[in-house]
Parts: sequence; structure tokens; C-alpha cells
Amino acid sequence: MMHRASRRWRQQLRAIPSIAGAWLLLCGCADAPRPNVILIVVDTLRADHLDGYGYERPTARALERLAARSTRFSDCTSTAPWTVPSVASLFTGLATARHRVNQRGAKLPDAAVTLAERLRDRGYQTAGISFNAVVTHETGFAQGFARFDDHLGHVLAYPDIDDMLERVERWLDEGIREPFFLYLQPMNTHGPYRVPLAARTSLLGAPPSRVFRYRRGPMGAIVVGGKLAWRQRVDSAYLQSLRDQYDTSIRYTTDRLGDLLTSLEKRGLYDASLVIVTSDHGEELFDHGGFSHGYSLHREVLHVPLYVKLPGQRTSHTVTAPVTLTDVVPTILELTGAESAEGDGRSLVPWLRDADVVLPERPRFYQTMWNGRCVARGIEQGGYKLVAIEHNYEGLRDAVRLYDIRRDPRETRDLSRVDPERVARMQAALVAAFAGFGHDALEAPEDVLDKLDRDRLEALGYLEPGEYDGPDASE
Repeated sequence: MMHRASRRWRQQLRAIPSIAGAWLLLCGCADAPRPNVILIVVDTLRADHLDGYGYERPTARALERLAARSTRFSDCTSTAPWTVPSVASLFTGLATARHRVNQRGAKLPDAAVTLAERLRDRGYQTAGISFNAVVTHETGFAQGFARFDDHLGHVLAYPDIDDMLERVERWLDEGIREPFFLYLQPMNTHGPYRVPLAARTSLLGAPPSRVFRYRRGPMGAIVVGGKLAWRQRVDSAYLQSLRDQYDTSIRYTTDRLGDLLTSLEKRGLYDASLVIVTSDHGEELFDHGGFSHGYSLHREVLHVPLYVKLPGQRTSHTVTAPVTLTDVVPTILELTGAESAEGDGRSLVPWLRDADVVLPERPRFYQTMWNGRCVARGIEQGGYKLVAIEHNYEGLRDAVRLYDIRRDPRETRDLSRVDPERVARMQAALVAAFAGFGHDALEAPEDVLDKLDRDRLEALGYLEPGEYDGPDASE
């Protein structure tokens, strides 16, 4: 008994420095240590398919250690329903209309000051690994990283997350100096939801059925061909196969991330680090008659997880206030003592101090400018969400949708015809906000689409077959 008590006492003593560090960080004290920062962006991970967000399946059991010692933001949204604009917002803290990196082939301008650049200037060693074929050196996302590994091959052959974690281990073995900033973006949860054979039974006890084929059959006909009548061919077996494959990819990815956290813990790096886990966007699983992402501004493609673990944090908290990915940059800058940045987000530190604190509500803005899928803008404010669709894959043009997201969180009932006054007010606010973003927007981004590989973009779904008109289009 005395031996056990003594061991607990020694563990508590060892924890004091890191707990004190977390307290100093939240107090904004000048003596606060600069923590290592680990930002994990799990590609295409919708929040409501995590058991930590109320999902019925144990898709993210390996993240329970993180969840037990972090603050979970239950209502975090991306700024866009696909990777390029959302990661641009995540890296810069800017709204999509301000950074303007909104179309396929758009390169993040040199004038965009990224989180990696700000931390590098603060003395951080910076490293990033992205397996998404549009978050690369070519598209400007390596700015500020001393080391940036990306994937420039065919996207269907994107490296497995296990490859990513092996690279992290090698990097750590090199004897990196602290503090460091590490950004990771694994891809296994992006279609076609690739999971190694040995791991396909981890969630269900058996491999998912292969009735669903990514971008083939009904999926391809509907979202690529615009053949909406094919929706009648989508049956329960097809949807079950889709969900099983997607959920299994989540389980596999989070299991491997759990292994990463264990490794960091063994190295003595986990407890003293600021760890953030989120996603760039979600995924539609026929929620509104479609698939994949980039085709709408519905919640299933915008609602993303967000966990923030402070150095030395020992308890879990949940924040229900609405936040966005633009809030990540100011949060990290405040917690690392770096100079604050002009941007469109606000620091989450008040909620990290007190999960129940009430701050003034801000509207959330969304945008997608993907001509082959959807061109639309949205605003969410006062419990309502308005989406103004210029055109989309369903053939809609100049359409408006209004949802009461408190009573109808899945956005199933359009209220635009029954509440035209609210539509007019929110449309006016949307137009005014985007006009304001344009006043000090960044320079127009360079179009590097002709420099990118056609096959990998088509496979990723960022380029529809036949759309590419670059120099190798006939090859």
C-alpha cells in the first residue's frame, strides 16, 4: 500500500512542471514555455462519424487517451467543403474570399503568411507531411516548412498512413531540436477509403462488402454524370457498404494515430506538447442525394472534429460554441507567444480556460467555387443557415436555401419560401461580408493546374474526366 502511494506521489511530482506550463500558457504569462505544436489534419473526416461525437460505432477508440486530456469543440466547421480552400484557411486564418485560393490549380500566394512561417520566425523547427495530392510544394503549401514531404504521384497510390508515421519516427530519431511544429495530413479516410487487408476487420469483425465502388456505378453517374434518376438505384446494401468502408478507414486511421501518440509519450514529447487534431472537411454519404465532397455546403461536408490538448492537460472539456478552422492559427499563436496575426479567426484560448464562457456570436461563412460541382456561398448566424447557390451538379441555378439548424441540424427542410424576410436579411449580410473580404484580399493566386498531373487529379476527384485542357490533355 505504501509503495503504491509513494509511486503515485512521484508521478504527481513529475506532472507538476507540465501542469504549471499549461497554467502559464493560459494565463498568457511571459515565462510560459514554448510548447511543441503537433497539428494533425485527418483528410475527409466528418465529425459525426466519430464515437467521441456521438456516433454509435467505435470508430475512434484509440483517440480516447487524447479525448480524456483535451478540449473537444463539438461544433467546429471548415470554411469550404474541399481541401485546397479549407487548408488555405487553416494555414493562414483567413476566410476563403480573403485568401482567394478557391479553385482547382490555385496556388497559395507567397504573400499569404502561413502558420509555419510565423512559428519558424519564432524559432520553431518546422516539418510537414501531406499525402494529399493538392497540398504540395507545387501549390504553395510548403511555405515556412524546413522540411515538407508531399505526394506527387497518382492519388490512388497515395502512401498509407503507416508510411507517414515511419517518416515521423525517422525525423524524431534525427535528434530534432525543440520547440518544433509538426503538421500531418494522412489520406486513408479520403475515397476510395484505402485500408490494408490485415486491418479491414478491425471495426466490423469482417471486411466491409465491396458493393460500393468509389466513383463508379450510382456514385459516378450521379455526381459526375449528373444523372439524378440514378438515385433510385441506391439501395440499403449499397449505402451500408459505403458507410462500412468509410467507417473502417476511420478506425484504421485513428488506430494508427493512437500508435503515434503512444510513441510520442514514450519519447517524453506528448505531455509537454500542444496537440491539435482536426480535418479539412467532411464527406457526404448520400445525406442529400450525393457523395464525396465539394458538391454542396451542407453540414456533412463542413462539420469537422476539433480536439485541442494543452501541455500538461489532465482533464477533458467540451465546448459547444460554434467555431471554425480559421480560429486555429490565432489559438496556436497565442499559446506559443508568437506575434498575433491579422485574420478572420479568433483565439480559442478563452474556451480553453473556461469551456462555458460565453463570447459574442460571430457569423460563419462558407464558400465553394468548383465549377464542375458547385459554386455557392453560405452564412450561418442566429441559429439559421442560408446558402446561395450560383450553380451546382444537380442543375440548380441562382437558388437559395434556408435552414433552421437548431431544429433541423441535418438541413432537411428548406424554409426559404416560408421566411422570405429572413432570407433577404441574411442575403444582404452575406453580400456585405464578402464585399468586405474583397477590400483587403490577397493577390489573385497563380493557376498551376497545367503543372499538375492529370491522372492524380482525376483519381482524387479534383478533376472530372475530360475537363483537363493542359498541355498533356491528348496523351
